[in-house]
Amino acid sequence: MPRSSTSPLLRAPLTLALIASALVACGEEPAPTEGPPPPPPEVSTIVVEPSAIVIEDVLPGRVVPLRVAEVRPQVGGIVRERLFREGDAVTAGQPLYRIDSSVFRAELAGASASVARQEAAVSLAAREAERARQLASTGAGTTQGADNAESTRALAEADLALSRATVRRSRLQLQYSVVTAPIAGRIGISRVTEGALVGPMDPTSLATIQQIDEVYVDIRQPAARYEELREAFGRGDLLENEAVPVTLVSLQGRPYEAQGRLLFTDISVDPSTSELTLRVIVPNADTRLLPGMFVRARLAFGRDPDAIAVPQQAIRHDPSLGATVLIVDRGDVVAVRSVRVGRVVDGRQIVLEGLAAGDRVIVEGMDMLGPGMPVRPTPWTLPTPETAHTETPAPPGDDATPDDDEG
Repeated sequence: MPRSSTSPLLRAPLTLALIASALVACGEEPAPTEGPPPPPPEVSTIVVEPSAIVIEDVLPGRVVPLRVAEVRPQVGGIVRERLFREGDAVTAGQPLYRIDSSVFRAELAGASASVARQEAAVSLAAREAERARQLASTGAGTTQGADNAESTRALAEADLALSRATVRRSRLQLQYSVVTAPIAGRIGISRVTEGALVGPMDPTSLATIQQIDEVYVDIRQPAARYEELREAFGRGDLLENEAVPVTLVSLQGRPYEAQGRLLFTDISVDPSTSELTLRVIVPNADTRLLPGMFVRARLAFGRDPDAIAVPQQAIRHDPSLGATVLIVDRGDVVAVRSVRVGRVVDGRQIVLEGLAAGDRVIVEGMDMLGPGMPVRPTPWTLPTPETAHTETPAPPGDDATPDDDEG
């Protein structure tokens, strides 16, 4: 075969060039093709709309009976009989205890005899005075004798009045030997038994009666809250309720059926707690509220006709910025808004300053958000207990679509 005319010296550089080109081609990767950017994160928002909100306070209180009376004897003696059952309902004037009345009966008999004696003495003195007056008029007697007889008659009448007063006193003591109920209500434990010696100066009472068909609830309110409400009413921010309704709630969180009514607010502030006492009266026909019970009272002081409230979870608290919310601004980008918040009502935080009607506040999906980030807003709905436990969220992109109206 004919040999190639190419010299080995000429073929070496060409070979090296081909090998280098192959090596470079093996190390290079194809240029990546640019895909679409990731979609903006989805957030749940609400549109701020002013609405009327009832301003309520939940305050602690104690049940106090409408009336309380201690049963005490007005005379001393030995208790012979107890005339009631402990815990029963009693009426005013009902006999409760019977004290030995032998001494009082004897005193009444003696006083009555004294009255009869003094009546006879008055009759005798009257006749003597008339006789002396007639003798003095005919000259058979002296004027001084007539005057003395008249004075004797006056003294006898005074002694008769004193004896009659003694009779009345003895009758009262005999009447007081039966101790009666001063008021109607429910009587408690008897502190004495038959055979006990009692008296009007004893340090302890025989029993206690409490009227609980209606009860008071004394509620404690901080003085600062009282001032806050007064200022709000003065500025017109709140509309005051003429009759403040009161709902009582038990320690287990169950409301009582009976609705109370605020009577008045005490004018004295407790210096140790800086609290005022509010007195509420509550019907208690079923006697579910007992004296001394601890309850919570929900008082509706007024309502804010144009309140702005957002879900409590939408409020973020920053040590340097204070309370803030994230809103969806124009162009569906995130913006931070500082707010001044008020009370929490039914899980909603009242915003006093910083928001206006029409603002879109982010409620969910704000963990990794920052100012200026684009987002995809969707309406937020309050989850119910059933949906929170049973519903499974749909995968992103299947059913969730951006809300065109939110822009």
